Amino acid sequence: MTERIRKIGWLAAEAGLLLIVLCILLGILLGNDSGPYISSVSENASKFLATLPPGVTLGVALILVLYCFVNSRVP
Repeated sequence: MTERIRKIGWLAAEAGLLLIVLCILLGILLGNDSGPYISSVSENASKFLATLPPGVTLGVALILVLYCFVNSRVP
């Protein structure tokens, strides 16, 4: 039961992240014609990333690359 709830939680988190990424990409592609919802999500994500220090973004990216590298090497 707990395992199923955990899987549903991760699925919801992944779906939310994909929705944010999709809104950012649509905001980039469509520009001002993207609509109010996509524009607001894209603007909020841009503001959030702008407030982070550059080292945090680089650190998270390096951790993700390292995780993918180690995960691909382990059978």
